[in-house]
Amino acid sequence: MNATDFDAAVSELSFGKRLPTATYIYAPTCDGLPPRLAEFVSGLRDRLGLSDAFNVLKLGNDFTLSFLRYPTFLTEPHPLLAESVRVNLASGKTKRLIYEGHANPPILHRKECFLPPGHPDIPRFAKLTQQEEAAGLFEHPRSIGFQRNWENLLQAKGLAYADHELITADSVAATPAVSPSVTVHRHRTAISRTDLSKPIREALANGLLAENHTVFDYGCGLGNDAAHLRAMGYTVAAWDPAYFPKEPKLPAEFVNLGYVLNVIEDPAERVDVLLDAWAFTQRVLLVSTLIEGNELYNSVREHSDGILTKRNTFQKYFAPAEIQGLIESALDSEAHPISTGIYAVFRDARDAQAFLSARSRRHIDWEQLSRRLGHMRRAPRPGAVDVYLQNQELLDEFWTLAIDLGRLPQAGEFPREHELRERIGTQKKALRIFTDRFGTDTYEAARRQRRDDLLVYLALANFRKPIPLKHLGDRLRNDLESHFGSYKQAQAQGLQLLLSLKDPDTLIAAIRSADVGWFDEGEGHYSVHRSVVETLPAPLRVFVDCGCRLYGSYRDADIIKIHARSHKVTLLNYHDFDSEPLPALKTRVKIDLARLQVQVFEYAEAAQEQRLFFKERFLPVNHPDQGRMAAVSAVLRSRGLTPDRLGPNEATVPPDVDLPTMLQAARDAATAWRSDAPVPAP
Repeated sequence: MNATDFDAAVSELSFGKRLPTATYIYAPTCDGLPPRLAEFVSGLRDRLGLSDAFNVLKLGNDFTLSFLRYPTFLTEPHPLLAESVRVNLASGKTKRLIYEGHANPPILHRKECFLPPGHPDIPRFAKLTQQEEAAGLFEHPRSIGFQRNWENLLQAKGLAYADHELITADSVAATPAVSPSVTVHRHRTAISRTDLSKPIREALANGLLAENHTVFDYGCGLGNDAAHLRAMGYTVAAWDPAYFPKEPKLPAEFVNLGYVLNVIEDPAERVDVLLDAWAFTQRVLLVSTLIEGNELYNSVREHSDGILTKRNTFQKYFAPAEIQGLIESALDSEAHPISTGIYAVFRDARDAQAFLSARSRRHIDWEQLSRRLGHMRRAPRPGAVDVYLQNQELLDEFWTLAIDLGRLPQAGEFPREHELRERIGTQKKALRIFTDRFGTDTYEAARRQRRDDLLVYLALANFRKPIPLKHLGDRLRNDLESHFGSYKQAQAQGLQLLLSLKDPDTLIAAIRSADVGWFDEGEGHYSVHRSVVETLPAPLRVFVDCGCRLYGSYRDADIIKIHARSHKVTLLNYHDFDSEPLPALKTRVKIDLARLQVQVFEYAEAAQEQRLFFKERFLPVNHPDQGRMAAVSAVLRSRGLTPDRLGPNEATVPPDVDLPTMLQAARDAATAWRSDAPVPAP
């Protein structure tokens, strides 16, 4: 069933709660569904091994289908979501989220809308909805889709339930979010910085915060980010309940909610704050939280769904899927990970796609590319010399754009196109001047590189959900039409690349074609430094980025390891990777793409340090520190340590190796190395 058939089948439904983004139905079995939809859902349910406990279907307008498990759908007035399995019908990828045990899971309202005509429970469910409407419970619907927020609203109005009847109560029994005897000092979590915080640095590095954007720092703490951004020329509003409570909350193109949700001990309040920050967001909201596996406190006690420190500050460490699910459930918008615990949410889907496309684009320097290909001509053809010298600035600007695009600019893309037409003629003539000077291979290499970048973007887009054409900006449409002929053909090739990664042989072939990194044939593990990921073949770039869509960004790690046969990605972070000759492992993040699971392991308290040996294997041969690293490795080999003696995953140092002595010898070799010394043979 393709997307058109799916939409047509959903439109045949005679019941369901229809929202702008999806239709929800109660369907533990396929009885009563239109025949085409029943056959499709039944086959998918069997393939995934999902029982009738997954009793609600969410039929997405974006060609997705989610099986939702509500154990108390028929017995509770507002049942809690226990589990969801979301299927991207274009790529076949599944995403499973467990909500049982969460402090504030999503809940359902207006249950009668979910039921097929004639269901015996429709009258009593509808009566409850009428009572709730009369009581004004739906007047402010922003946050009522979560259990704690709904309970707080009921308590404020003095209401409770007797089965499916809304009743008035003088005292409503409610479970408090936190113990009333504990005073949490949220303001003590604010820290003074001399530079920009990591979320703001990431926003600048990823182009989320442009020079002309207005900024609102929601929960700004001591206001350091706001002060730095103002000094950089930005128009910034900043508000904080403890330090700047009287400052106004103002709408802005870029809103920063930096490490705010993790210091709020009340899960219901987190939803309210998230929605409030979103209300002021005109373009992009940046949400940052702490992530499980990075706990830094030694003496803590449990409190609410997090921990309380000695200073009575609260911290909640989220699982990556948990915070991403909270953001997307509350805002009904996709949350895009840009780094560990940092997510961007866009108001306009076109901005989101422009951002994702830009993340896959590599910078192309046409002069450097020409030199690398050996096609820089010192003596261009007579006749072209005068034209170029007379119009050098104009032509260089045109060539820079054409090489960056990997194609000729479309109308309106080159700001000086009218001037180019008057002084040079057609764009094709300007391109001929370029190819005379630098050779056709330079331009063709740029085209191939940009096409690969677009394929990476398209494959990653299919990983989450297909992107409608209307969500693409003009430049991205032009790119896809120029390089693939049409958006439909581009999508098909991106999907083909994504699906090819299911075969380990695809990954292994790509690994063998790469000219950098370390491949352990026996284990099927391929490891590279983060700095070279963008230069890898497209299948490897897509595989790494698919993993990071579940966690954050590989740019936070030092070494990225691809497990070709088990479809996992591991991100390894070391203490002082650049300066330490044998750096110690600090954190390991294992991302299981087959199961869509993330595990974070801390090694700060490990009884025995895991050191990284032979660093030069993971970096390109032209890395400026190759000589120093090779000198260190020569010392290791002279003392009997070689890569094949390190055991599986290089975690096992042979027992005959005196690690402290080896470490000191490595440091001595690094210190004694001279930049003019010959590079030792491996």
